[in-house]
Amino acid sequence: MSYTVYSQQMYSRKVSRLLLTLCFVSFALLGWAQDKEFVKKNFKDDKKGYRKAMDSIKKGDSYYLLGAHFYHFAIPYYMSAEKFNPNSATINYKIGKCMIYSSMKTHAATYLEIAISLNADVAPDAHYCLARAYHLTMNWDKAKLQYSTYLQTLTPEQTRQITDVRKKIDECNNGKLLSQSPTRAFIDNVGTTINTQYPEYSPEISSDGSKMIYTARIPNGSKKSIDEKDGQSFENIFISYYKNGKWSPAENLGTPVNKGKSNNAAAGISPDGQTLYIYHSSRNGDIYQTHLDNNEWTKPQKMAKPINSDGKETSITFSRDGKTMYFVSDRLGGYGMGDIYKSTADGEGNWSDPQNLGAAINTQYDEKGVFLQPDGNTLYFSSTGHNTMGGYDVFKTVYDSGHWSSPENLGYPVNTPGDDIFFVMPSDGKHAYYSSDLRSGSGDMDIYMITFLGAEKPMMVSTTPNTLSGITSHIADVMSTEAVAVPLANRAILSGIVVDSETHTPLFASIELVDNKKNTSVSHFNTDSLTGKYVVTLVSGVNYGITVKADKHLFYSANLDLTDSTHYHEIVKNIAMQPLEVGSHVALRNIFFDYDKSSLRKESAGELVRIIDLLHKYPTLKIEIDGYTDDKGAVDYNMALSTSRAQSVINYLKTHGIAPGRLTAKGFGAANPVASNATDAGRQLNRRTEFKITGK
Repeated sequence: MSYTVYSQQMYSRKVSRLLLTLCFVSFALLGWAQDKEFVKKNFKDDKKGYRKAMDSIKKGDSYYLLGAHFYHFAIPYYMSAEKFNPNSATINYKIGKCMIYSSMKTHAATYLEIAISLNADVAPDAHYCLARAYHLTMNWDKAKLQYSTYLQTLTPEQTRQITDVRKKIDECNNGKLLSQSPTRAFIDNVGTTINTQYPEYSPEISSDGSKMIYTARIPNGSKKSIDEKDGQSFENIFISYYKNGKWSPAENLGTPVNKGKSNNAAAGISPDGQTLYIYHSSRNGDIYQTHLDNNEWTKPQKMAKPINSDGKETSITFSRDGKTMYFVSDRLGGYGMGDIYKSTADGEGNWSDPQNLGAAINTQYDEKGVFLQPDGNTLYFSSTGHNTMGGYDVFKTVYDSGHWSSPENLGYPVNTPGDDIFFVMPSDGKHAYYSSDLRSGSGDMDIYMITFLGAEKPMMVSTTPNTLSGITSHIADVMSTEAVAVPLANRAILSGIVVDSETHTPLFASIELVDNKKNTSVSHFNTDSLTGKYVVTLVSGVNYGITVKADKHLFYSANLDLTDSTHYHEIVKNIAMQPLEVGSHVALRNIFFDYDKSSLRKESAGELVRIIDLLHKYPTLKIEIDGYTDDKGAVDYNMALSTSRAQSVINYLKTHGIAPGRLTAKGFGAANPVASNATDAGRQLNRRTEFKITGK
């Protein structure tokens, strides 16, 4: 069937009359109105108006018959007919039913109440629709009554409908319970620079919260941009930046990220923000990846099997080190519609066969929008199963002792009886972002920011006698303060810019974080190729080695010890890389010695391997290892100790295949301090090993 999508502008004008219409439509409930259906004999005195109304009904029906995805297009036509004849049970029923599947859900009950009052048998599912309308407005008891009324009309053979209604009643029970003990949180629309009258959803946030990439269905005026499956514009991916306390006007990412005649949706983002994962609707729906190169996104490449399958893959999230992924797929063998799967990468970057997370997480219903916190143990996702209060609710599960915990509903007001989905959280944990379709937004589905609040202040009892006349008892009161977001104590954000030390030009560099104690790689990521910026989330309790590599430059080494860190903080480390020239030198901050000894500690292994790799890459390079101490102790002793430590490094390199003629060791004792020796921190910096190029 060929059809033309109803003008959104005309639709908006019609909808704006809704509140005025509602003021009059309720009078049908107050009087003795009777059902007045649209037949010619009922409108002999206004044949012209009747013909016009019938024409509107015909146009509305053309969308109504296409199914629920098209119901919202029918509403303005039906409302035009209802304005002519407000006492039609059928028209009121159709308006109410269509509104349930539109951005006007909260108005549906009024029309359905009128429809049933005019004709109790207006449609077989009228009571079900009214129950849905009550459900969506959190009228839990009214909804349950209408669901029960509808349930009595079903025959034992209608098992699918019976199962659905019973689940909806359970959702009302869940909703009533959850709404009685609301979560302490603020829910705020992110604003009109992102949200429009069209659907916006699936936000992906950079670790520092400065960049949002999301999905929207905004028309571009071309008929080719319309998806015939639902009459709306194809999905496209947009980007916005958080500047000066607000989100910038969104920009369409354009080609090659967004392909024409296809749905293109944000599916996930790498921890460093340099790789974007995209859902393309070609075939059954697969995940692609694109990389940021000189501030341009590369042509998306489809992820290989076993990640993509003959089913649909829709969203994806990664651990900090990029070696574990969780994604959603409706492939064969799952528990329900969409399930969450896990896959791990081997040393060569090949992904293992995905493992279903099991019945503790996945249900017979739909799971979607998976997001892993930087701690690697906390997983958020949305589901139409578990103890949802209706539609998709956001849940949290924690991995502990080899098992995922029972999913916890985040509660009201985060969740509503509508669809609440695609939860993500920047590294600081102060806010989260997600999509919801049942709030006072700009249009259909909008993107919202969640601010989680601290525990409520306890009741405080006054112990000071009152001096006010007539008051003889002490006063108890709840002490309240402004809401404060609760940061996550076990995290830190490391960010900065990598530049050339001489030209100060931003560099494209690779950065590796190593757990020095375990000598294992924690995370590997790249700087922005245009700006040199980087940002990464760190978990406290770890002694980190940081290594930065850039082409034709000496690697940079730093140590960041968060072993005893117990609070959230932000660390800015701008890095100047030394060009690969004679005389260039860099401190080796991850070479460790025991106190007053020259023997290398095992935590030094990673740093030593990086020196070996550099010398293999540049086989004519000659280097000098310089040892330094602080100023405590005798001069001769410090000189001998620093020389011995430098020689220990040289000996290690020799035993691992580096020719002795390329290596020199020197000790400088307490000479050339880089910090004051008056403090422990300064002395720590002065006790160092340096790497210097002596020949090319």
